[in-house]
Amino acid sequence: MACTSQSALEYVRSARLHLVTHLRDLSVIVENLHQEEVFHGEEVSTIQAERNESEKARKILDSVTKKGEEACYKFLRVIDRTWKRTSGRGSAHSETRTEASSETEKFNLSYWISCYPFREDAGNYEGLSAGLRSCHKYQAKLKTRARKKSSEFWMRNKKLLDESYSPDLCYSPLVLVTQGRESASKIKKLKSKKSKMSRPKKLKTYIPVDKPNISPHELLKTNQNILLVGKPGIGKTALCHEMFKLWAEKENKELDYMFYFDMRQTSDFTERMSLEELLFRVCTEPDEGKEEVLADIKKFSDNVTVVFDGITDLSSSLVKSVVERDLLPNAKVIVTCRPDDEDDFFSGDFLRVEVKGFSEQTIRNYFSVILGEDHKKVLCHLELFTLCHVPMYALMVAACFLSKTPEDSPQPCSMTEIYINIVCFCLQRSSNKTTRFLNSFIQEKKDKILSLAELAFHATKRKSVNLTDLPCEDSCVLCFLKPLVVKVAPTETRTTYAFLHYTVQEFFAALWLLKNPDQINGVFQQCLTEEGKHMKHLIPFMCRLLTEKSPSLLEHLVPAQELKSTSSWIFQEMISTFCPDVDLLFFCQCLYESQCPAACVDFLETLDYHLDLSAESLDSYLCCAVANVVTMSKERKVRLNLEDVSVSEQGITRLIGCLDNVLWCDPLPQQVWRIVFLSEGQFNDASLLSCDGNQLNLPLQGRRELFERAANILQKNPTEVNVCLHWDSRATTVCPSLSESLLKALPCIRSLSFRMNDTGPELQDKKERVRKLKETRKKLFLDLCLKAALHKEQSIQDVLQRLRSLFSDYNEQEFILDLYQHMESEGCLSVIPRLRLKTLFKSTPAVWFINVSERKTSILLEVLKLQPEKKHVELWGWSYEESEVRTFLQCLPYISQLR
Repeated sequence: MACTSQSALEYVRSARLHLVTHLRDLSVIVENLHQEEVFHGEEVSTIQAERNESEKARKILDSVTKKGEEACYKFLRVIDRTWKRTSGRGSAHSETRTEASSETEKFNLSYWISCYPFREDAGNYEGLSAGLRSCHKYQAKLKTRARKKSSEFWMRNKKLLDESYSPDLCYSPLVLVTQGRESASKIKKLKSKKSKMSRPKKLKTYIPVDKPNISPHELLKTNQNILLVGKPGIGKTALCHEMFKLWAEKENKELDYMFYFDMRQTSDFTERMSLEELLFRVCTEPDEGKEEVLADIKKFSDNVTVVFDGITDLSSSLVKSVVERDLLPNAKVIVTCRPDDEDDFFSGDFLRVEVKGFSEQTIRNYFSVILGEDHKKVLCHLELFTLCHVPMYALMVAACFLSKTPEDSPQPCSMTEIYINIVCFCLQRSSNKTTRFLNSFIQEKKDKILSLAELAFHATKRKSVNLTDLPCEDSCVLCFLKPLVVKVAPTETRTTYAFLHYTVQEFFAALWLLKNPDQINGVFQQCLTEEGKHMKHLIPFMCRLLTEKSPSLLEHLVPAQELKSTSSWIFQEMISTFCPDVDLLFFCQCLYESQCPAACVDFLETLDYHLDLSAESLDSYLCCAVANVVTMSKERKVRLNLEDVSVSEQGITRLIGCLDNVLWCDPLPQQVWRIVFLSEGQFNDASLLSCDGNQLNLPLQGRRELFERAANILQKNPTEVNVCLHWDSRATTVCPSLSESLLKALPCIRSLSFRMNDTGPELQDKKERVRKLKETRKKLFLDLCLKAALHKEQSIQDVLQRLRSLFSDYNEQEFILDLYQHMESEGCLSVIPRLRLKTLFKSTPAVWFINVSERKTSILLEVLKLQPEKKHVELWGWSYEESEVRTFLQCLPYISQLR
């Protein structure tokens, strides 16, 4: 190892014999020394003219040592800059420094140069290059192409979105798993467990769980060959383009190359193609020094990364040679394939990475960026949400939600329309056809598509996701499927297939059912059984595919006359079979998909125009479905029961929008207001107030946030609002939060009324019901007065005056007695001085009429003590009890006349 005082000249001379033998890439060294003005043009020509590499090395060493210390120092800097080109992938100074020092039997160039104590002047040598100028220019050209290719990839996706919308599409994190393949026994066990799950739980299993983060950047850095495995549309190509882009954006000075090949473009590859043609014709050609660049790539293949995206086989001998390392033996190879093809490539040399798609959080972020506020419409729909773990499907769902629809068409669009677009997009992608030629392709592949649909139907019928006896391995069929390769013997495997998502299987099953309408009645009957109730999920798809404007996809699969014939009877058959036994929301969903007004009216007539949705949970899609049915009723108002219904934030507006067609009577107003108050969204409450005659309906009992939201609505409204409080047998007390909210919004309340809502068996007697309501009303009034005394000290008189105007029918002569009694029972007599009772006494009648049986005489005594003058009192209901008489005698000094 060199000492810190050793000169560059001495260091070079001491290793001359080793350098003559071990120096490589001499052209790069000469070019850099010429750039550093150590060699002039004539010297460069002389050195390059030498054919023997050892003689070239001697001439270089002779020249730099003759030129002295500075020339040798620059020579060492060049060696330091270019040593990786001769040391192979993965070695580093830090590694060599930890090895045994001193000279070894075998000279180590990288270790030798790492031991020289360079000055802190690295910035003066940034212009040094690790390779020939022509190679660096080619690297720059490849990086420009990589950025362009990546941009084009995302632009193709962006074109699917609405033209008026321009989100910045880019790579979204994918769940990447590096464990090996799961065993057949484990897969079988998981499938058995999954088959016993409820539909919601089964759908949730499609979304992969986030694993410890493996980023494209880390995959790019690893020195291992990589096998990216995943089902169609799961994000393998997006991951490759992200790595391609990251490589292009690196700002280091290393000379390396990255080549990306889309193996789906089979016309680019020929059997007799050479390596030069593969790299320079299929990819891009150097602008200069073609031979030098190719030689550099071959010689330093450890600086080369080759990506083969979408390999299905190794029919190309050239591609096979690269993958198997016969050509470019030290290059890093990245291969993407589907699971059923991986056995052709998977070996110990490859790091197997399974691409699982989007995690739950990535789905949320993806739609939040693309759809903005509308992203919750996807998140609240379980079928769509779980479908979107496949990035290709997520893109199509986003495109459907962003697409423009006619004014009279409900937004966003029916579920079936989304699946139609997904199917067409997959067919277009697998066939490389433009939209213009897609219909002819569907016509051409009609039999294969319908064969797949038949398999889907029979698999759905037996509650299975496994497709047996696949009719063919055509790309238009396989693009919807994921393969599962099971080892059944040491030398034998069996491949089964499943759809990328169970709902896509149901869509295809519905296609087959429309092609075979004689099976439809049988499916309807199955839906009524416990064993076959899962078949009902095919029906909404059928309803949309049977509409008058049937999609072009169906036109080429089922003759139009057959569809028309089926549509003439199917809805009546559905109503007679299912109503009223089947879930009303499900039926509304079917009618929403169909967009058939006549069927909606028939459905409502069967239910006598009464939709009871009590205790249901409505997402935005189901709200659209219910609103669609209600708005179809033009001649007669619909009775709607929304008791204890929960509605998503996005669904409220749609539901409120159909109220013009609803019979607006109790208890619906209170139910609607409860839904609005308990929602998390910022609904425009003014529109509902106008719908409800500027009246706000509230229960006497409820959650705190319900009453807080009500107070905010009252305070925001520009005019005073009428408040109606609904009383029933369950409301034996008044919620404290209601009192707080009413007091908070008191100046904004025009009137306060009560309404009895029920006639339960325990309250059949009308007089008893009225009495209990009066007690509740009185309790609320006194609660408000007490809270005002506790919290509104500065404006207590104004508040009390306002409260008395709202409860104007309250017996004023009893008011002070009742208020005192209430404060005593609540332990709040200390606030009596704040009430300024002298002012209150002035507003009471000259004669007090008091029923002594309703209160203790002690209360009368305490109140009379507070009055500023004697009162004329008329008593009745006297008990003549000794204690009462004694207390009454104490009242006499405060009474002017007694009757």
